[in-house]
Amino acid sequence: MQDFTWMGLWAFFSGVGGLVGVGVAFIALQQLKEVKRSIDDAKRWNKLNSAFSYLPKSHEFIEIEKELNNSFIALIDRNKALNENEVTALFNDDNKELRVKLKSYLNLLESFCTAIEMGAVDEDAAREMYSHKFTRHYKELLPYITHVRTTQNVSGLFSSLEAVVNSWDSKKPVPKKY
Repeated sequence: MQDFTWMGLWAFFSGVGGLVGVGVAFIALQQLKEVKRSIDDAKRWNKLNSAFSYLPKSHEFIEIEKELNNSFIALIDRNKALNENEVTALFNDDNKELRVKLKSYLNLLESFCTAIEMGAVDEDAAREMYSHKFTRHYKELLPYITHVRTTQNVSGLFSSLEAVVNSWDSKKPVPKKY
Protein backbone atom coordinates (compact mmCIF):
# COMPACT_ATOMS: atom_id res chain seq x y z
CA MET A 1 0.00 0.00 0.00
CA GLN A 2 2.82 2.35 0.85
CA ASP A 3 4.46 1.86 -2.59
CA PHE A 4 1.17 2.62 -4.30
CA THR A 5 0.88 5.99 -2.50
CA TRP A 6 4.40 7.01 -3.42
CA MET A 7 3.79 6.00 -7.03
CA GLY A 8 0.52 7.95 -7.12
CA LEU A 9 2.18 10.99 -5.60
CA TRP A 10 5.02 10.70 -8.11
CA ALA A 11 2.53 10.48 -11.01
CA PHE A 12 0.63 13.50 -9.70
CA PHE A 13 3.75 15.67 -9.47
CA SER A 14 4.99 14.44 -12.85
CA GLY A 15 1.71 15.53 -14.43
CA VAL A 16 1.71 18.89 -12.67
CA GLY A 17 5.39 19.40 -13.56
CA GLY A 18 4.62 18.76 -17.22
CA LEU A 19 1.80 21.31 -17.18
CA VAL A 20 4.01 23.85 -15.42
CA GLY A 21 6.73 23.23 -18.04
CA VAL A 22 4.25 23.87 -20.86
CA GLY A 23 3.10 27.07 -19.13
CA VAL A 24 6.68 28.30 -18.67
CA ALA A 25 7.47 27.51 -22.32
CA PHE A 26 4.39 29.47 -23.45
CA ILE A 27 5.38 32.47 -21.32
CA ALA A 28 8.96 32.30 -22.66
CA LEU A 29 7.64 32.26 -26.23
CA GLN A 30 5.54 35.35 -25.56
CA GLN A 31 8.56 37.12 -24.09
CA LEU A 32 10.63 36.25 -27.16
CA LYS A 33 7.91 37.73 -29.37
CA GLU A 34 7.96 40.92 -27.31
CA VAL A 35 11.75 41.11 -27.52
CA LYS A 36 11.57 40.74 -31.32
CA ARG A 37 8.92 43.45 -31.52
CA SER A 38 11.05 45.73 -29.36
CA ILE A 39 14.10 45.16 -31.58
CA ASP A 40 12.02 45.83 -34.71
CA ASP A 41 10.69 49.05 -33.17
CA ALA A 42 14.22 50.17 -32.29
CA LYS A 43 15.40 49.36 -35.82
CA ARG A 44 12.52 51.36 -37.34
CA TRP A 45 13.21 54.28 -34.99
CA ASN A 46 16.89 54.29 -35.95
CA LYS A 47 15.99 54.36 -39.65
CA LEU A 48 13.54 57.21 -39.11
CA ASN A 49 16.10 59.08 -37.05
CA SER A 50 18.65 58.62 -39.84
CA ALA A 51 16.21 59.97 -42.41
CA PHE A 52 15.82 63.16 -40.42
CA SER A 53 19.49 63.60 -39.54
CA TYR A 54 21.48 62.07 -42.41
CA LEU A 55 21.18 64.91 -44.90
CA PRO A 56 22.83 68.24 -44.18
CA LYS A 57 20.71 70.68 -42.29
CA SER A 58 18.41 72.73 -44.47
CA HIS A 59 20.55 75.88 -44.14
CA GLU A 60 23.53 73.97 -45.61
CA PHE A 61 21.37 72.77 -48.49
CA ILE A 62 20.01 76.27 -48.98
CA GLU A 63 23.52 77.74 -49.30
CA ILE A 64 24.49 75.36 -52.11
CA GLU A 65 21.11 75.71 -53.83
CA LYS A 66 21.29 79.52 -53.59
CA GLU A 67 24.71 79.59 -55.23
CA LEU A 68 23.54 77.23 -57.98
CA ASN A 69 20.38 79.29 -58.45
CA ASN A 70 22.36 82.54 -58.80
CA SER A 71 24.28 81.03 -61.72
CA PHE A 72 23.04 80.31 -65.24
CA ILE A 73 21.92 76.88 -63.97
CA ALA A 74 19.13 78.55 -61.95
CA LEU A 75 18.58 75.34 -59.98
CA ILE A 76 15.58 76.54 -57.97
CA ASP A 77 13.93 78.70 -60.65
CA ARG A 78 14.48 76.13 -63.40
CA ASN A 79 11.53 74.09 -64.68
CA LYS A 80 13.15 72.13 -67.51
CA ALA A 81 16.27 70.05 -68.09
CA LEU A 82 19.64 71.63 -68.85
CA ASN A 83 20.13 72.11 -72.56
CA GLU A 84 23.25 71.18 -74.50
CA ASN A 85 24.67 74.72 -74.45
CA GLU A 86 24.32 74.93 -70.66
CA VAL A 87 26.05 71.57 -70.20
CA THR A 88 28.88 72.68 -72.49
CA ALA A 89 29.16 75.99 -70.60
CA LEU A 90 29.53 74.10 -67.33
CA PHE A 91 32.77 72.60 -68.63
CA ASN A 92 34.34 75.95 -69.53
CA ASP A 93 37.26 76.98 -67.36
CA ASP A 94 35.28 80.04 -66.24
CA ASN A 95 32.71 77.78 -64.55
CA LYS A 96 35.04 75.42 -62.72
CA GLU A 97 33.87 76.56 -59.27
CA LEU A 98 30.22 76.23 -60.30
CA ARG A 99 30.88 72.74 -61.67
CA VAL A 100 32.49 71.71 -58.35
CA LYS A 101 29.46 73.03 -56.43
CA LEU A 102 27.09 71.16 -58.72
CA LYS A 103 29.08 67.96 -58.30
CA SER A 104 29.07 68.44 -54.51
CA TYR A 105 25.31 68.92 -54.57
CA LEU A 106 24.78 65.78 -56.63
CA ASN A 107 27.13 63.87 -54.32
CA LEU A 108 24.96 64.90 -51.35
CA LEU A 109 21.87 63.56 -53.09
CA GLU A 110 23.75 60.40 -54.13
CA SER A 111 24.97 59.66 -50.61
CA PHE A 112 21.46 59.98 -49.18
CA CYS A 113 20.06 57.73 -51.93
CA THR A 114 22.78 55.16 -51.23
CA ALA A 115 21.71 55.18 -47.58
CA ILE A 116 18.12 54.55 -48.72
CA GLU A 117 19.24 51.64 -50.90
CA MET A 118 21.27 50.14 -48.06
CA GLY A 119 18.31 50.37 -45.69
CA ALA A 120 20.07 52.79 -43.33
CA VAL A 121 17.37 55.41 -43.89
CA ASP A 122 13.64 54.79 -43.80
CA GLU A 123 12.43 54.87 -47.39
CA ASP A 124 8.90 56.07 -46.63
CA ALA A 125 10.14 59.01 -44.57
CA ALA A 126 12.71 59.89 -47.23
CA ARG A 127 10.06 59.74 -49.95
CA GLU A 128 7.75 62.05 -48.02
CA MET A 129 10.50 64.57 -47.27
CA TYR A 130 12.56 64.63 -50.46
CA SER A 131 10.88 62.90 -53.41
CA HIS A 132 9.86 66.13 -55.14
CA LYS A 133 13.29 67.76 -54.74
CA PHE A 134 15.27 64.67 -55.75
CA THR A 135 13.05 63.81 -58.72
CA ARG A 136 12.93 67.37 -60.01
CA HIS A 137 16.65 68.01 -59.71
CA TYR A 138 17.58 64.62 -61.16
CA LYS A 139 15.47 65.24 -64.26
CA GLU A 140 16.75 68.81 -64.65
CA LEU A 141 20.39 67.79 -64.23
CA LEU A 142 20.19 64.52 -66.20
CA PRO A 143 21.90 66.00 -69.31
CA TYR A 144 24.87 67.00 -67.10
CA ILE A 145 24.92 63.55 -65.45
CA THR A 146 24.77 61.83 -68.85
CA HIS A 147 27.60 64.02 -70.17
CA VAL A 148 29.81 63.23 -67.16
CA ARG A 149 29.05 59.50 -67.47
CA THR A 150 29.95 59.55 -71.16
CA THR A 151 33.05 61.72 -70.75
CA GLN A 152 34.46 59.66 -67.90
CA ASN A 153 33.16 56.36 -69.32
CA VAL A 154 31.60 55.43 -65.97
CA SER A 155 27.97 54.42 -66.28
CA GLY A 156 27.54 54.03 -62.52
CA LEU A 157 27.94 57.70 -61.61
CA PHE A 158 24.96 58.86 -59.57
CA SER A 159 23.34 55.44 -60.04
CA SER A 160 21.81 55.41 -56.56
CA LEU A 161 20.11 58.73 -57.23
CA GLU A 162 18.81 57.36 -60.53
CA ALA A 163 17.55 54.11 -58.96
CA VAL A 164 15.77 55.87 -56.11
CA VAL A 165 14.14 58.47 -58.36
CA ASN A 166 13.02 55.82 -60.86
CA SER A 167 11.51 53.65 -58.13
CA TRP A 168 9.73 56.65 -56.61
CA ASP A 169 8.38 57.61 -60.05
CA SER A 170 7.07 54.09 -60.61
CA LYS A 171 5.74 53.97 -57.02
CA LYS A 172 7.70 50.79 -56.31
CA PRO A 173 9.94 50.13 -53.32
CA VAL A 174 13.60 50.98 -53.76
CA PRO A 175 15.59 47.80 -54.49
CA LYS A 176 17.96 47.14 -51.60
CA LYS A 177 21.69 46.67 -52.20
CA TYR A 178 22.40 44.48 -49.21
